[in-house]
Amino acid sequence: MFNNYRNLFLALFMTFCTAASADLAIIAHPDYDGGELDEELVKKLFLGELRAFPSGHQASPANHAEGSPDRKHFFEYVLKMGESRHKRYWSRKVSTGKKGAPKELNSYEELLGWVANTPLSIAYIDKGKVDDSVKVLLTVYVFDDI
Repeated sequence: MFNNYRNLFLALFMTFCTAASADLAIIAHPDYDGGELDEELVKKLFLGELRAFPSGHQASPANHAEGSPDRKHFFEYVLKMGESRHKRYWSRKVSTGKKGAPKELNSYEELLGWVANTPLSIAYIDKGKVDDSVKVLLTVYVFDDI
């Protein structure tokens, strides 16, 4: 009987671990040499508060399209805002003559292809979707409510 409870516990634990994490990789062009980044610098790049990497090279950030789970996690864990607040933020910024919001891409394939072929690009993606065509700069650990 003890073995049955142990097996049940292990099965539930493994399910929790799998369902609970959806880590994001902050990715860049494979030749990226723009200096070290942390979450705060990434946030500033995606909010247009910084336009360049620590090396001084102009950054080209890209978001997933609205509705993407990766976008939701990135906004919540890195930008610390939801979708509606993000829209208001960029509406105000654009109305004051600032540069527009980051480019939006519709699929993992489109995002990976754009980053792989665009020097000085930066984006985020589910860590499990990363391939050899891009360079991982940082991992953001995400835990969903279950």
